[in-house]
Amino acid sequence: MQKKIIVSTLLSVIVILLGLGIISNLSINDSIGHSLTERTDLAAILASYTDYRLQNNLTRLYDISLSGSIDLNDDDWEPEDNALKTAYQYSIFTDGIFLLDLKGNVVRSYPLGQQKRNLMGNPYVRRTIEENRAVISNIYTEEGTNKRVIYVLVPLTDKNGWKIGAVGGEINPTNYIMTNLIRSIPTRGDTIIELVDSFGVVIASNNPVRVFACSDRNKILGNLINSKQKSVMKCHRCHEGEGGATGTERGKTIDMLAFAPLSEAPWGISVRESEKMVFAPSSQLRKKFLILGLISIGSALVFSLGISRSIVTPIRSLTMATKKIAGGILKEPVRVVSRDEIGALGMSFETMRVKLSESLDKIQKYNTELEERVFERTMELQQSRKRLSILLHEVIRAQEEERKRIARELHDETSQSIAALGMSIEIAAIALKENALTPETIYELRAKVTQLLEGISRLIHDLRPPVLDDLGLESGVRWLLERHLSVKGIKYQLNASEEFQKLISSEETILDDKTVFRLFRIIQEAIINVSKHAQASNVAVSLLFDGQGVKVHIKDNGIGFDVQTVFEEADSGTVSGFGLIGLKERAALLEGTVDIRSIPGEGTEITIIIPLSSLEVQDV
Repeated sequence: MQKKIIVSTLLSVIVILLGLGIISNLSINDSIGHSLTERTDLAAILASYTDYRLQNNLTRLYDISLSGSIDLNDDDWEPEDNALKTAYQYSIFTDGIFLLDLKGNVVRSYPLGQQKRNLMGNPYVRRTIEENRAVISNIYTEEGTNKRVIYVLVPLTDKNGWKIGAVGGEINPTNYIMTNLIRSIPTRGDTIIELVDSFGVVIASNNPVRVFACSDRNKILGNLINSKQKSVMKCHRCHEGEGGATGTERGKTIDMLAFAPLSEAPWGISVRESEKMVFAPSSQLRKKFLILGLISIGSALVFSLGISRSIVTPIRSLTMATKKIAGGILKEPVRVVSRDEIGALGMSFETMRVKLSESLDKIQKYNTELEERVFERTMELQQSRKRLSILLHEVIRAQEEERKRIARELHDETSQSIAALGMSIEIAAIALKENALTPETIYELRAKVTQLLEGISRLIHDLRPPVLDDLGLESGVRWLLERHLSVKGIKYQLNASEEFQKLISSEETILDDKTVFRLFRIIQEAIINVSKHAQASNVAVSLLFDGQGVKVHIKDNGIGFDVQTVFEEADSGTVSGFGLIGLKERAALLEGTVDIRSIPGEGTEITIIIPLSSLEVQDV
């Protein structure tokens, strides 16, 4: 059993490593190809930019012919000098620009002025004049001065388009304009970037020592330039001076060379880097993979030995644990000593034990919470019943007081007035029999009848103010303020918004009479509370409608009170605070809310909000 486990584990690891090795090798080869492509692309980008610079400067030379001001036969050289000066500015022609006639004589130059020399012996000048085409030279060494220069030449025509010579510019390869671009490219190690001509002579390099050196001993680069082909190849850096080291120091070093030719000139860009540097990431990856493979095989061997020895012990441990769970022992954890299938089984048993234990704990917790909730709901029901009992008692008391007041009104005023009226009628009847009835007696009877009617009207007015039916809710509220506040010397301000006035007086819709009366009673309860308890000198009432519902805002500058204390006293059964409770209960009948804010000594604000959904609006 143990040998089978070890062999199967090792075979599995070896198969996995072989698969990873194949994938890794493919990735390494792809990485190598990507690295070479990057260097070729860099060479191509530099070549394209150099072509762009050369094309711009060729255009400057062509512009001299196209200016139409060139005439080599007159004695006025000002147009020619101006054209040369314009082309020279911001160009790469570091050693000047010149005009040649058809015999190769320099007739004018800038900035050196007139020079008496003949360049027909220069093969590039001769080719331009004879073949009538633009020519960009390789590095050319002038005879006598041994000066190394690059010529850029284009045919020269007059204003009629006739060929009259050539215009050319001289470039010093050592000037910063040629080398600035290549030196600005960040490189690593011994990477060499060079601009070479078709003879392999270095025009510009990121290593100044390499300028004018010949890097194409086998004319490979020259052939690539002539055929306009990009290439990546291996080369040897074995001769002295390459990369700043001698052959003795470096030996026969193998480099990877990426090359891209220019299209405007017989030049090319080469990017050369040590093969070790190019392939260093892939070599390191191979080494790491080999080390990883050895470590994996060793680890697999140790792991398989451990597994083969750890199968029986966990099974025995799980057997004991299941017996304890079956016996109801849920607090002792199942010990898991492995992470394989047996360990997963042990974790399942442990999860089952934990969940069973948690379930029992939750059941006990839920029972406790349920008892607490039942107790809380019972207390809330008792409070609600107590409050309902108080409200019912107060309602009955209020009804009895209203009945007493009505009875007192009827007894003190109405019944006495009727009795007095009856006596007056008897007296008038006696006077009528005796022919002693006077108009004054009739007027007195009429006055008593009027007084009786006023008392009955006042009684009816108290039960339901007619102003509420005749003039609407706003006038009814104003009547309440006059009746309960003005009579006590309390000033008031009543403001009703346009939206509220439209709501209660719209020709399209009106509030239901029952809703208006309930809203009136809510406001009446609030104003009576202010009148009785606030001790205010000024009260402001606002009637608003915001599209969501009716909002009544009542603010006084009275003595204020502690809201929480008053409601606690009301809940405890005392009479104090009943008016506020009644106010909330009346608003609740309309699914509304009452917000009471008060601070002792700073007045009180009452905000009553009745939602639109509870306002019974009927169409006219």
